[in-house]
Amino acid sequence: MSTNRLKCLGVIPVRLESHRFPNKPLKIIHGKTLVERVWLQATQSKRIDTLIVATNNTEIADECERKGMRYVMTSSSHETGTDRVAEACSLLEHRGLQFDLVANIQGDMPFVSPTVIDDVIQSLEGATTDFGMATIGTPITASDEFERLSVVKIALGESERALYFSRAPIPHWRNFSAGDAVTSASPLGYKHMGLYIFRRPTLSRIAGLSKAFTEQREALEQLRALAHGISIKVHIVSRNAVEPCIEVDTPQDLIDADEYARRHSV
Repeated sequence: MSTNRLKCLGVIPVRLESHRFPNKPLKIIHGKTLVERVWLQATQSKRIDTLIVATNNTEIADECERKGMRYVMTSSSHETGTDRVAEACSLLEHRGLQFDLVANIQGDMPFVSPTVIDDVIQSLEGATTDFGMATIGTPITASDEFERLSVVKIALGESERALYFSRAPIPHWRNFSAGDAVTSASPLGYKHMGLYIFRRPTLSRIAGLSKAFTEQREALEQLRALAHGISIKVHIVSRNAVEPCIEVDTPQDLIDADEYARRHSV
């Protein structure tokens, strides 16, 4: 392995105060809590040097203690996971640790692929320095998914540069007809998955920025970066690579995740 490999911190930001699904991180999925499942997946990453849970809740801290998950306590005032990740990174740096990259591994993805985490880290590491952060996208070929407001879509530019993220179906296919072929190579659009890798200076900058108008309207924190001129690299992966792409945002998502875990004995 190259000695000049960039050092990466992995942070799983977790809070209980979800408006849509309270106490979500401690919900059980086939014998394990949601936060534990995300942790176990992330520990398999070969590119994360240090992994922590960042939380403001003593209940989450107690779960971390029980399961041997390293954690830090952060402020209760953070409105986004990125802000919590930035504080967690600063806390570790005050203890003498230093990192080049920081991964925000969102706590609602119980089956997040460690290989995908590694691939996105490497994507940013190999990108030109004008990219301050990276995330992942995957092709959408089903119209119902493309139209669903809970599915975040990405408008892409050249060199896999994100132009915009939206809950709306973008980009609009104006001249689409029933005979047009929709495939992974020519999809309706790209679905955004909640995983971010930041260059350390970029994370500090984002945490100090005010909320953008688009961020408030869409309730998508990554739009703060785009609004302030920070370029985001989108690493495109196949659907197979991210399956099952279950993000637990609702009670039904929890049921789906539990059924998948039981069916596959994971």
